[in-house]
Amino acid sequence: MGVRPAEFPPPFNPADYVGPPTDAPEERLEAGVVIVGGGPAGLGAAVYGASEGLETLVVERTALGGQAGSSRRIENYLGFPAGISGSERFNHGANTASPDIDAMADLRLRAGVTVMPRVLLFVTGGIAWADVDLPVKGPGGGSGDGTFFGWTVGGGAEVAINPNWSARFDYQFTDFDSETVSYPGGDVKYDPDVNTYRGALIYKF
Repeated sequence: MGVRPAEFPPPFNPADYVGPPTDAPEERLEAGVVIVGGGPAGLGAAVYGASEGLETLVVERTALGGQAGSSRRIENYLGFPAGISGSERFNHGANTASPDIDAMADLRLRAGVTVMPRVLLFVTGGIAWADVDLPVKGPGGGSGDGTFFGWTVGGGAEVAINPNWSARFDYQFTDFDSETVSYPGGDVKYDPDVNTYRGALIYKF
């Protein structure tokens, strides 16, 4: 039994509602199944329709996921039998976050011990701060930013080469508090960590 292709009479143009704007000449679109609404039910129907080999078209005027992107809990979501939150669906869906650290600073104390005449081992610890741009690309994404505070620890070694020159190597781990940022498609919770490796040559006058 065949499936009769759907016909869209003018002036309705699905390209105005799906994907980025296009200047391509208008033409009739044909599909085996047309689903209006890209929420959990619509996406589920689209997946199962496509799995049967049908040409499937989803019409959604905002973003895939629809209102579900801001829902606190969705039961029986496709592929998640235990349920899922709207923010988790949005964060792990067809979106890409591109964090960019504008500024980061820390205040640390250092304590060390000399293990050899020219070798000093040390540990550090303190507090940290960062200002981060958090744009999200994809359906429901947008611009965002956050200010994070946290703690930092590290350690390393400093080796005296001669009376004027020394070399320092250290590692620093920073754990920032989590922060939730709102986008058109839903909320995303960020909980960043930073690993820093440094090496330096030091000259003493």
